[in-house]
Amino acid sequence: MKRFTYWPQAYLGLVFNWGALIGWAAMKGTINPAIILPLYTAGICWTLVYDTIYAHQDKEDNLKVGVKSTALRFGDSTKPWISGFGAACIANLALSGYNAEIAWP
Repeated sequence: MKRFTYWPQAYLGLVFNWGALIGWAAMKGTINPAIILPLYTAGICWTLVYDTIYAHQDKEDNLKVGVKSTALRFGDSTKPWISGFGAACIANLALSGYNAEIAWP
């Protein structure tokens, strides 16, 4: 995806976190969108956070070979972007837990 879009980390998140949907269905025997969609979204947001940080290590090489990443897209605005994705991750985890009626520890 790095050859086609500045958002390869989002595609990684979509594919990598598919296991949350499958895992929930396997354990619970149901697919409750109110629970699994926020859980899936939280995973995607978390992937955007950690892989954007990781992508900053490759910026110079990516520019040399002509591939793209969120690190290049966000540039100097990376901190606000990953802070936003981090907050969205936590909010979606909380929403998923609330919808699943999970109590506080």
